[in-house]
Amino acid sequence: MELVPISQLGAELRAQAQLDVRVTEGERQLVIVLPSSLDQLWITPGHSSGRPRLFWRRRTFLGTATDESGYLDWTADPAPLIHFVFNYAYSPSQIAPQYQRVLDALHGRGLDAKLAHAKGGGFQIRIGLPDLTYLLIGTGKSLAPRLEQVQGWHVEHHGPEEHIAVVYDSMPHNRPQGASLGGPHVDVMADHVARYVASVMARYGGRHPLGAPVRLQQDATAPGTVAWLLEELVQLPCHQGELDNDGGALITIARRDGSDPATVDVPAVVVNRISALLLSEVTNCQIYGG
Repeated sequence: MELVPISQLGAELRAQAQLDVRVTEGERQLVIVLPSSLDQLWITPGHSSGRPRLFWRRRTFLGTATDESGYLDWTADPAPLIHFVFNYAYSPSQIAPQYQRVLDALHGRGLDAKLAHAKGGGFQIRIGLPDLTYLLIGTGKSLAPRLEQVQGWHVEHHGPEEHIAVVYDSMPHNRPQGASLGGPHVDVMADHVARYVASVMARYGGRHPLGAPVRLQQDATAPGTVAWLLEELVQLPCHQGELDNDGGALITIARRDGSDPATVDVPAVVVNRISALLLSEVTNCQIYGG
């Protein structure tokens, strides 16, 4: 029975899977370096009296054998073997430990971040939002095999009708076009993303710039929303006399047609919250051009 030579299998793995592959033991053994963990996948002819098979085992980067092993059918067609090695080398179990620190940083800021398959191959970090839109975080089209290889981050907000907005970009090749200067720093990126999500969720009536209704579990007038702030303003007592509130302001609230106006004395702490929420609105308008 004709079998694909070990040397040919190694050459095709280098070409098709872009892996570091060595042929050893007189072209009878493959040693494949896994790009994320730097562990090794050793493949040798299996000792079997039945159909031809290849035996594989994962070893640590020091060459120490692990319990992960198995057999693969050995035929003239290299495709099934290449498929197995490719899926193993670029599996979630290989890349997830590399980005656990990033996931922890995002989780620590209250973001629902998970590793997800990227279109075209590889992985990205996905953050689902309550309105069913989501953020995708990559280091280009997908994540680099190892965190230490990251030179910058690219974060996009995906909304309805394939509306995509760039939220954060610190990739080196984009810096001349005004990209962020955070480079590969995880906490800088995570802080920016957390601030962005907070500003997007602070929308009156539970809406945000992408136009999709926010399906929040909480009420649209929950603390931190513009609606909540307006409810608080309406409940302030009407103003009489001169303003003697340092840092405060006078605001007149009326119906949409201008009737029933009432002027209220707004405390400084509320003025600060107004400023913060309006700044979020301005930031969103700058991002989305609206």
